Amino acid sequence: DRAASGEGAARARAARQAAWEEIGPRYRTHVGALEAIREAAPGALIVGDSTQAAYAGNLWFDHDRPGGWFNAATGFGALGYGPPAAIGASLGRPDMSVICVAGDGGMQFVLADLGTAMDEKARVVFVVWNNHGFQEIESAMVEAGIVPVGVRPSAPDFIKVAEGYGMPAERITRLDALGAAVSRALSRGGPALVEIVDDPAL
Repeated sequence: DRAASGEGAARARAARQAAWEEIGPRYRTHVGALEAIREAAPGALIVGDSTQAAYAGNLWFDHDRPGGWFNAATGFGALGYGPPAAIGASLGRPDMSVICVAGDGGMQFVLADLGTAMDEKARVVFVVWNNHGFQEIESAMVEAGIVPVGVRPSAPDFIKVAEGYGMPAERITRLDALGAAVSRALSRGGPALVEIVDDPAL
């Protein structure tokens, strides 16, 4: 039968490889970022906002445990969901590390939640993927032949905003620095922010 011959497993591997090739290089970069977070924070709960990294994760990312990955980017959520959801998860499970992955656009919907995280001493590391706007929407507009409008909003200096709330913060510009930055943030034992500045060369 198929189980005995391994035919089903081979077909599954081929399907996964085809899906990996189809998602493209940018999404593969995003999956690599999630994998770096997973390796830096074993067993942590990773909460995604509506951001490209979460979309890529829904297509491919494999966490190290069931229930360790949830997000708004499944057709019923909205920008800004991730940070408050991560805070709530941390308050519900204070023994567990929580990583929130949000884009610069979505983070601006709920900046005040950085203050809430500090007030409640929530053990959340906010990873802000700064791609300088609503890149998923902009890409869709370009692909549809529409001149992009309203997809490059000005963003604050997220490091200064976090520090204004008394939250430790760090900016990185290389994907290979993400795991170590997340480890440093987790070692502080409270809320922290890591901003990764997206660049096509990442």
